[in-house]
Amino acid sequence: MALAILLSVVVVVIGVSVVSFAAANRSDSESGASDDVALSASISKDRPHSMMANGITNLKASKIEADKITLTWDSADDATGYYVYSRDIDKVGEYALAAKVKKATAAIDKLTPSTRYQLRVTAYTQKDGVIYECPASEIEVITKTGEVSNLQPERSSDVLKFSWTKADKATGYDIHRACKANGNKFEFYKSVNSTTTEFEDKDIKEGELYTYRIIPFRTVNNVKYYSEEGKTIDLLSGLSAPADLMAISSNTRVTLYWKSKKIASGYNIYMAEDKNGKYELLGHTDETSYSTDKLKAGETYYFRVQPYKKLDKKTVNGTWSSLSIKAAKESGETHSTHKSSVAGSGTYVEVSIAQQHLWFYEKGKLTLETDVVTGNKDGECDTPTGKFTMTSRALDTTLTGPGYSSFVNYWMGFYGGCGIHDASWRSSFGGDIYKGNGSHGCVNTPYEKVKYIYEHTDYGTPVYVY
Repeated sequence: MALAILLSVVVVVIGVSVVSFAAANRSDSESGASDDVALSASISKDRPHSMMANGITNLKASKIEADKITLTWDSADDATGYYVYSRDIDKVGEYALAAKVKKATAAIDKLTPSTRYQLRVTAYTQKDGVIYECPASEIEVITKTGEVSNLQPERSSDVLKFSWTKADKATGYDIHRACKANGNKFEFYKSVNSTTTEFEDKDIKEGELYTYRIIPFRTVNNVKYYSEEGKTIDLLSGLSAPADLMAISSNTRVTLYWKSKKIASGYNIYMAEDKNGKYELLGHTDETSYSTDKLKAGETYYFRVQPYKKLDKKTVNGTWSSLSIKAAKESGETHSTHKSSVAGSGTYVEVSIAQQHLWFYEKGKLTLETDVVTGNKDGECDTPTGKFTMTSRALDTTLTGPGYSSFVNYWMGFYGGCGIHDASWRSSFGGDIYKGNGSHGCVNTPYEKVKYIYEHTDYGTPVYVY
C-alpha cells in the first residue's frame, strides 16, 4: 500500500568513524544521567585489542514515536557499557549525552514531535581508571508528527465542518473518511496544507453518520512522515445546534428552553463561569428545557446546549447553541433572554416538575409561589415540558377524559388538554405525590393560588415547564 510505505520510517546509518570527546564536554553532558563509570577517569584514544575494532554495528531505530526513539544495536565485545548522544538537526544543535546504558538498547525520550535527530552510539570499557571508546555509529531519525488538538465540530446540518489546532511542524494533513457509502471503512478523502485548520464537507446525505480521521504529516526530501494514528471525529448530518435557545433566571436559578431536534436522542448541557473559561458538563436531558441548581446571584453564566444521538455502538454529539445570562437575586428579581413582547413584559408562570413547585412573576417580580401536583410519572400522563403560552381559559368548567370527569373553578390551558387548574379533591400538594397519585398531565394548584394567577394573566401569557 502507498500509505503504508509512506508511514514507514526511513533511517540512514552514517559511516563508522573514530570519535574522541573531550573529558570536560562529556562531564557536562553526563551531569543528568546515572552511570557506574567514574567521571574522573581519563579517556584514551587507544583501545584494547579485545574490543571490537569496527565499533557499533547494526544500529537501528526499533521504535519511533512522537516523543521517543528506541535504538538497538549489536553488542560490542568486552564493552562495559554504551554512550548515546543526540542532536536536533532542525536546530543545528550540538551533540548532548542522551543516555548511558549497559545493554545494547536505549530509549531516548522527551523528544519533540516531527523533528530530525542524529543519534550517535559508542561503546566504552574501563581499565585501570582509564575509559576506552570504540568508534561511533550514527543514525538519522525523524520522530512521528504530533497529533492535532482541540478537534471539534463547527457545523452538522446540510454541511459538515470541523476544526482543530495545528500540529507543531506539520506541513499538511491527510483527511480520511468513513461512511455508509464505503462500508464505514476509512479511505483517503482529501489532503490540505498546513495553513488550514478546518475542513468542510458538502458531499453528504442527511441523517447519515460520517467519521473523519485527521492525520498530520511533515514532508522531508519529498517523503511524508505521519503522526502515530491521527484523531477522529464523528459528525451526523442534521444534528445541528438547537434553535431558539433562551433562558430565564429567577431565585438564582437559570432555566434554559429550546426547540426540539427530531433527530436528537437528548441534549448535553454545559456551563462556564467565564466567557473564555472551561465549559463543564452539568447534565443530560431528553426534554427541551433544563433548570440549574441555585447559582451566585448577580454573576453571569455561560451555557451551551448540544444535541446528541445514540446509535448502536456509539453516541454522536452535534454542534451547540450558546447564550449567557446573569443569575437573578432571590428578592423577586428576574432576568430573561427571550424577546417576545408578552414574555418581555416579565409576566409569566414557571413550573418545576422536579421540585413540584410553581412561581408566578408579574413585570419581573415574583408575586406568588406554591407547591403543585403535576402529571403522574408513568410515561403516559407526564406533564409536557417546554415553553408554552396560555391558549385557553375558562371559569367553572368540567374536565373530562378517559376514566375521569372533574369540575374546576379556574382553567388555563397551555398544551392541548393540559393546563393549570384548581383541584378541590386534593388535601395536599408538592412532595412526591405526582410519582404515584399525580394528575393526568395538568398542573393541580391550590384554589386561592390559581384564582390569583387566573385574575392576573390572559391569553398568550408564557408558561415555562421543566
